[in-house]
Amino acid sequence: MCKVWQDKSMPKEIFLNETNLGLVTILAVAILAWLELQLFTKALVDRITVGTPRGRRFHTLSNVLKAFVSVLILAFAVFETLKVLGGDLAPFLASAGVIALAIGFGSQALVKDIVSGFFLLAEDQFSEGDDVEISGKRGIVERMNIRTVYLRDQDGILHLVPNGSIAVVSNFSRQTKKVKEKGSTR
Repeated sequence: MCKVWQDKSMPKEIFLNETNLGLVTILAVAILAWLELQLFTKALVDRITVGTPRGRRFHTLSNVLKAFVSVLILAFAVFETLKVLGGDLAPFLASAGVIALAIGFGSQALVKDIVSGFFLLAEDQFSEGDDVEISGKRGIVERMNIRTVYLRDQDGILHLVPNGSIAVVSNFSRQTKKVKEKGSTR
């Protein structure tokens, strides 16, 4: 590489042209945006989640948000790269829409898992660390994401439960006082 720069017969415009500078700028902006996202969410999650039950929920939701924003950053970088290289975005976007529609029809179970996962997280039915029974399996929620719940039972077996198959959740970590019996004066 150093010889190329020292070689007077090779014009510097090959390396320092508008296209290459645009590509480097897009790459730098995408990397900086991704690093900023990681640092910001880590600092925010660390500040909010210190030892609180809602903190575990916020931690899970922040992971989902980070993944979503990371995909947006990647899409921005790809679209801007195509634009710098002189590509027409209209056919690309139309093709992406058709492909997304085909994938949507072909992966209805995945879509069901994701939609169910969103509502599980939004409704705060359970959080990481809770003792729950889901689909006949009882254990501690080790991890949960937008698609799957990772449940470790007392024998150490890890159960992966797709969110779309969850019909009933029993959360033993959020028990309240026992219900009074009928006719009881207490």
